[in-house]
Amino acid sequence: MQAANYAETYFDALYSDNSDPWQYQTRWYEKRKRDMCLAVLPKAQYHNAIELGCGNGVFSALLASRCQALLSMDGNKQAVQLAKQHLAESAHVNVIQGVIPDALPTAQPTFDLIIISEILYYLSPHDIDTVITWIQQNLAIGGTLLCCHWRYAIDGFTMTGENVHQRLCQAFNKVSNAVEPKQRQHIDTKNSAFTHQSKIIDSDFLLDVWQYSSESVAMQENLV
Repeated sequence: MQAANYAETYFDALYSDNSDPWQYQTRWYEKRKRDMCLAVLPKAQYHNAIELGCGNGVFSALLASRCQALLSMDGNKQAVQLAKQHLAESAHVNVIQGVIPDALPTAQPTFDLIIISEILYYLSPHDIDTVITWIQQNLAIGGTLLCCHWRYAIDGFTMTGENVHQRLCQAFNKVSNAVEPKQRQHIDTKNSAFTHQSKIIDSDFLLDVWQYSSESVAMQENLV
């Protein structure tokens, strides 16, 4: 199996006789991870969000309550059908089929929340860099980027969650640790770089959150 190309047969096999191949709906591991992702989002509500690699839509259903508009995307036809069924009563959620990075949307408006979970290690390093460039061009000022990935090796693929998050950190950790929080209050948010808002190093997965803003949650609420 070549990591440089989307492995259509790999996902077709997973969904061929199973509507929940990763047991999103039954495993405590998955529920715990979803709860942690939701908890670290720095804003209570988002205007226009996108989830790349939505699978059967279990996490999308939870995100829907935090977003005024949500675009959920997956490359597998069966997964998309399952997600549409899961989100049938959420009129503000649009589920589409599309293989990243080729199908990444570029139409305005930009997104103020981008969720990328358990998908980038299926891509080649070049395609991951393409996704990173797309994020830099399509995340709105003040917006949030959340990335979460399994840390272990996956049979047939060269990338791991460790490799993926190393590339993400190289791309988005632009704010110097030498800048004190009080100093960041005086940085022009419109011209600020990405700020590493949260990092969770779990035994099993990595979770990173960046803001296209210099303000922490406490700063946004005038606590500091």
